[in-house]
Amino acid sequence: MMKTMSGLALATLAAATLALAGCATEPRPARLTYETSPLGATLFENGQQIGIAPVMRTYGNADANGQIRTPVVTAVWPSGAKESFWTFLKPGDDNVTTITRPAKAPNLQADLDNAQKYASDEARRKAGALRDQARNSARCQAQMKGNSPTVIDDCN
Repeated sequence: MMKTMSGLALATLAAATLALAGCATEPRPARLTYETSPLGATLFENGQQIGIAPVMRTYGNADANGQIRTPVVTAVWPSGAKESFWTFLKPGDDNVTTITRPAKAPNLQADLDNAQKYASDEARRKAGALRDQARNSARCQAQMKGNSPTVIDDCN
């Protein structure tokens, strides 16, 4: 004996299938955070200043092969030293890259002196990110809800 689906059940199934299909084909952007070594280089993308590293950018529009080609980003240090970078990303990537000052560029000391201005800010940023990561962990969430028998300082 063969059973048939009701019109409502069939419509619900069709809507769910379309919703899932839409999710599967929706393009996901990729993120890339640019850091520099030494710290403090100004970043340019397509000739436009995008900030002092670290800078996070989001890219979309994957090609037919499912890759996203980033634009050329150029790091310029106070000494005038320059280095450019581009890469391919996959949709959904969340990567970090470090653009390194050319070793033979003159006036390295000027760039190292400039980096000192950013070193403490970078250390604070990284410490804050680690603190936030700990606070968002399941262990800390349980402690904050009172479900943990021990108190751990990094959760505060």
